[in-house]
Amino acid sequence: MVEWLCPTLSGPLMLSMTRSEALYCYGHNVDRIYLTEGAGGAKPWQSIADSLACAWTVRRTMIDFLARTSYKFTGNAVVTANAFTERGVMQIGAHAMPASRAYKLERRGHLIVILRADGSEFIELEPKATQNVQHHCGADVYAGRFLFRGPDEWAEAWRVKGPRKNYASLSRFRRLDAGDRP
Repeated sequence: MVEWLCPTLSGPLMLSMTRSEALYCYGHNVDRIYLTEGAGGAKPWQSIADSLACAWTVRRTMIDFLARTSYKFTGNAVVTANAFTERGVMQIGAHAMPASRAYKLERRGHLIVILRADGSEFIELEPKATQNVQHHCGADVYAGRFLFRGPDEWAEAWRVKGPRKNYASLSRFRRLDAGDRP
């Protein structure tokens, strides 16, 4: 297992995967994926918690290594002081279906605690421009990486492994009104 630096539209992003998984994801483009972080990484800005409260466009790619297929999600997310909601369309081959997710948000000092609908903790985010998180759900391990590139964009990558799960996802969030900023 290595940390691959994957080029994205918003800049570099680290993902944990084997070389064969990287070859499957990127094919002949795997040579453009680097093993160390490059220049142009994330930069800190105002409080992350305060910056996130707005509406976002979302683009996500999920790669299911067990099914050997990929999924695309496009939609919008709304972040408030106490909630994250996301709605859009999941494209699976020629099939499209509505998709959504929602979390409760709770501030605890400098942390943002992400809670599932039942109130149980999922992860905690710190006020840092880049951070790694991990969550255990039964036998499944969720390893995530958040990259906040500024007040107008951020990325969320997940590598999930378990007895019946083996997938990676990369989500890009862009502030809906980002084009209106000076």
